[in-house]
Amino acid sequence: MPIENASVPVKLGKFQASKMIVKESWAVLKQDKEIMWFPVLSTITTIFAVLIMGIAFFVFILHGNVQTWDVPKDGKISDVVMYSTLFVYYLVVFFIVNFFETGLFIIVQGRFSGQDLGFHDGMNGAANNFNKIFIWSFISATVGIVLRIIADKSKLIGRIVASLFGAAWNILTYFSLPSLVIGNTGIKDSFKESAAMIRKTWGETIIVNFGVGLFFALLIFLLTALFVGMVIIFHSLAAFFIGLGLFIAIMIVLSIVSTTLDSIFKLALYNYARTGQVPVGFTKELIEGAIQPGKV
Repeated sequence: MPIENASVPVKLGKFQASKMIVKESWAVLKQDKEIMWFPVLSTITTIFAVLIMGIAFFVFILHGNVQTWDVPKDGKISDVVMYSTLFVYYLVVFFIVNFFETGLFIIVQGRFSGQDLGFHDGMNGAANNFNKIFIWSFISATVGIVLRIIADKSKLIGRIVASLFGAAWNILTYFSLPSLVIGNTGIKDSFKESAAMIRKTWGETIIVNFGVGLFFALLIFLLTALFVGMVIIFHSLAAFFIGLGLFIAIMIVLSIVSTTLDSIFKLALYNYARTGQVPVGFTKELIEGAIQPGKV
């Protein structure tokens, strides 16, 4: 892969790298602000889908009676029904998240390539990849339900094993969606490419959730401390609800921004790992500091 010939990366401190990731991803975001609609729509669509599935579960599975959970064993909902229902939930949620992230990837990839794509281009691109996204979501849901069964049936050890395998799966498939929709690979090849990239590009900040998350974790800590301080200082019910409303609103905005920046930087790493070229908008110091050529 091209990155094997990269120069020795500059070692960045964890928080310094996190700030640079946020700063440079934010610069890309400012050029295409419409991409923030993708995580917003993803969240809204997921909420509606979960509500609809919850109502359907209550009506058709519980028959409108929550006490169905507590009836004698012979009358309880079977494991097959429960896990089938959970599988559908996983599938729907994974598909929604992957669909809208694909739209975001397409616009950002256009920016990296010197194009100025719009929201509709992203949505059309996601729609054109519908089959790939669905199949990948189906596979992810299958893995998720298998791990859930292991965790449920084997108690503590099962939960530990499921957690370890789940973490390994998430790491190995980290670049699978970009590979599918940007690299235009098939399902099998996307997994192979993602796993190969992870093996060859493991670095101090390769897990974007850590890189972006460290910066936002500090913000959340400070906001939480501010909220608690307001409650203590003003010591009134009105101040509590006003502060709580502001806190929730800010948390939602931070979540949307964090998710967007996370996806932008993931795609930047994917492009560098695939081509060896630092994407437009990012510095060589950051990208090479985030990707440590591995020994394979």
